[in-house]
Amino acid sequence: MKQIVMMQGLGNNEQGWARLVSKFGRVTLIQLGMIQHIEVWENEQRLFNGPEINMMSTRKLDDATLSALTFFRTLARFREQLRGESADAVIAINYGMGLAALWLRWRGKTRRVVMLLSDYLPPRGSFLVRLHRRITTALSCFVARHADEVWALSPRIPMAQANPKNFLVPICLNSNPVLPGPREEIGYIGFPSPDHGLEILFAIARRHGFRLNIIGRSAYLDSIRHLAPPDTVFHGFLSEDKVNAVLSRCFCGYAVYLNVGPQSYSYYGIPGKTFMHFASNTPVVTTNTAHFTANIEKFGVGRVVEPNAPEIEKAILQLKENFPQFYAAISKFRQEWNESAERFHRERLTELGVI
Repeated sequence: MKQIVMMQGLGNNEQGWARLVSKFGRVTLIQLGMIQHIEVWENEQRLFNGPEINMMSTRKLDDATLSALTFFRTLARFREQLRGESADAVIAINYGMGLAALWLRWRGKTRRVVMLLSDYLPPRGSFLVRLHRRITTALSCFVARHADEVWALSPRIPMAQANPKNFLVPICLNSNPVLPGPREEIGYIGFPSPDHGLEILFAIARRHGFRLNIIGRSAYLDSIRHLAPPDTVFHGFLSEDKVNAVLSRCFCGYAVYLNVGPQSYSYYGIPGKTFMHFASNTPVVTTNTAHFTANIEKFGVGRVVEPNAPEIEKAILQLKENFPQFYAAISKFRQEWNESAERFHRERLTELGVI
């Protein structure tokens, strides 16, 4: 059986993606980011579900060392999971894991390397931030240039052009089967920042008595926590399974960005948090930020609004009033989207000689 290793972070529906790719071989999913987590999939069945290890304490050190910790951790997890065997392909996200994948190919431990480009950080901010982002962009271009193929989540990510074999990849939408019963809550997922407009959400929830679920953690969130309604649940970081359990109670996913222009990193990627909402048939209210956003109004799976309080409030109330309609639209959209995702992976893995 073909061995496919997916070296990923968090937020791209990795479980559903690993399930899809496991149609073509045995998939080892190595997740490194805010947590470390490993799964093994075969024929759409999860054979192993490892523990979740919190990695937040070393996140700043990893950033400061240009993902050196990620590089060595990735190699260590690969060695532990493959137990001396080689992989037929490695699909690695961004430059840290991408460099590890290139090293493994050079050492004869994998035949093919696919670099997944999930985002782009514009060089803006302080001098040190701009310097760091220029270096990481250069490293991403290096990995992209030397990978067998580049799969980009958005056509706006510039590093993809470093390799002529670059493709726009439809990430699989996970499915968390939940009946369309009454839902009274709102969910937010992310690393809270001033750009996410949580103060607007807090005010709307207070006015209408909506219970909020805040999944994520940051110093900024701590500074505005007192503005939230008293029954708000602050979950911190959760695994995908636990996120699904929370979102199955929500009629609305809140994915607003106040900055919708190319100065925002969200402009270049894919709204992974929106995909996580869709897994539980939860429609979203969002702003026109990512390239993917055009699909939301087109397929009726949420509302796209201007980043101001009146429009956001109106959209949230529309989702509440018409939830069954949005629920059905998400089911239809997910089926069509995942069919295209399966075709993409079959074509690319065949072209790479993996299947």
